[in-house]
Amino acid sequence: MAKRKTARVERTDGTMAFSELSSTDPVATRNFLEKVFTWRFESTKFPLGEYLSFQAPGGGRGGIRPVQAKEIPGSMNYVRVEDLDAASRKIERAGGAIVLPRVDIPGMGSFFWFRIPGGPILAAWQDAPALPEEGDECKGDRDGVPESTRKGRHRGSEEVSP
Repeated sequence: MAKRKTARVERTDGTMAFSELSSTDPVATRNFLEKVFTWRFESTKFPLGEYLSFQAPGGGRGGIRPVQAKEIPGSMNYVRVEDLDAASRKIERAGGAIVLPRVDIPGMGSFFWFRIPGGPILAAWQDAPALPEEGDECKGDRDGVPESTRKGRHRGSEEVSP
């Protein structure tokens, strides 16, 4: 079977990570975007409701979630950062203000919202550490544990005893 080509996602600090829409009717929002723009969706259940992840033609990514109490429907853009804590300090030193403190989403990443001087609100997003992909294991793995780990520590191509 031929392997499916996957597009590489740019993960550079400061790139736009994704956009998120909050909606009073996520299903209607999804139907509209599918019909008008042919966006593809995947549903995930979260404690605050269903989250509809989307991929737009050309690679844009994002999601739709239900609005929360007292929230006005809208959108939020997430900027990718390598270190969320360092980004928070840098934002505050530059005159920005954190308006929603850090939120951790297990297995996905962490974020916070901040206000930029002049009023706009953005979010900073840090990906969760990557899990090994299938086929990335070292040769000689048994039960997911590389042989080099069983014998000692592995440093490049040389074996090092503990």
